[in-house]
Amino acid sequence: MSNLILTRDNYFSPCAEKDYVSCSQFLDFFGGGLLKGCEARAMAKIRGEWIEEQSTALLVGSYVHSWNEGPQERSRFIAEHPEMFTKQGGLKCEYKQADEMIAALENDEMCMFMLNGQKEIIFTAELFGLKWKVRFDNYLPEKKRSSDLKTTRSISDKDWICEGGINKKVSFVEAYCYPLRAAVYCEVERLAMGRPEGDWIDFYLVAVSKEDPPDKAVISLKDPERYIKELSVIEECTPRLKLLKEGRLEPIRCEQCAYCRSTKQVSKVIHYSDI
Repeated sequence: MSNLILTRDNYFSPCAEKDYVSCSQFLDFFGGGLLKGCEARAMAKIRGEWIEEQSTALLVGSYVHSWNEGPQERSRFIAEHPEMFTKQGGLKCEYKQADEMIAALENDEMCMFMLNGQKEIIFTAELFGLKWKVRFDNYLPEKKRSSDLKTTRSISDKDWICEGGINKKVSFVEAYCYPLRAAVYCEVERLAMGRPEGDWIDFYLVAVSKEDPPDKAVISLKDPERYIKELSVIEECTPRLKLLKEGRLEPIRCEQCAYCRSTKQVSKVIHYSDI
């Protein structure tokens, strides 16, 4: 069990990533939907040997999240990311959609209602022998309700994924494994608060798209049967994850991600028909 007390400032620190599992870290290892897992990359990130570049899309999403956290955090984000802003203080062209997304949310009564609550609330709990961490964007314990603000390319578009050897089209919710995230968040919060098994809070996504103009929606992820299924997947993967994080198992390289390409050493000749 870790002795590290998580705060906003150390939540993503190397120590926190080593001592705790998060949904993002789990998906880094094992993937799901459109997210491709790579054990070698995941371990390199934990060891601080690999830092992924922040894309324009990621920075746009982070800026919108800072708005949700309040004026102080928005100001801090602006100070930490001067590369996004002009000398006059406005967003550069490639980031301007972030202000349009914020305006779309501010002009929607339902979205703003669902974004109420305590901000960036952290919970930890042990799942299947490993310590997990979650951080809610908006948390209302008195209503047993939480919501996460999500920015996405499109709310209505479908993406092809391969699941169990079957190709199928799914929404962004399935493509980016939000049911798994909801299951973990609700279970960790339940354990931390000491409620009975299955007594989960309501979990919502407040989604806003990067389209022009932005689309928006409030999406319920409440699905107890799906939560049980997702938690069983995590339980099944936990023994291997534990060995990997303890350094007792050599991580498998995917040989396709940026980390694997950057560290690749050619060891044999391949025939053109094998490419």
